[in-house]
Amino acid sequence: MKGMQKIKRGRSFMKLKSYCVSHDNGHRIGGNATIREMIAAANQRKDIQKPVWHSSLRLPEGETISDEKWNLIATEYLHELGFSESHPFEIIKHESKEGEHVHIIASRVGMDGKIYLGQNENLRSTKIVAALEKKRVDGHQQHEILKIQSGQKNHKV
Repeated sequence: MKGMQKIKRGRSFMKLKSYCVSHDNGHRIGGNATIREMIAAANQRKDIQKPVWHSSLRLPEGETISDEKWNLIATEYLHELGFSESHPFEIIKHESKEGEHVHIIASRVGMDGKIYLGQNENLRSTKIVAALEKKRVDGHQQHEILKIQSGQKNHKV
């Protein structure tokens, strides 16, 4: 794994979603909420200046997994980081020449108004992904192919 995952925080769910679906055949494959529901959750806590949370997970070039497995991996990743069931999120898949990957868009504000603080999340993210790489996702194959996306283009959210 190269470098640290760059988890980003921002202000606009709509801008981030627009970015995620505007290239590399970006399309929703899962999550537990829509962008509108994330906005509604964030609006409960106007004191949170950056309610948008964004991260991504990437496979090596040429590797693919099913949308169902991506959903399981992304959901487990969020839960291991400390997001609860009440935190709305969406998973957007890209199929680029550099490798299949997903963007995870989440609200730091849960539907119950509780805040995800994300202390030491870059370090924790690296450790969680390393554990996910080793975990079996089906009866025969280890999920050693999952790699954190590093060097993502900078964009404002």
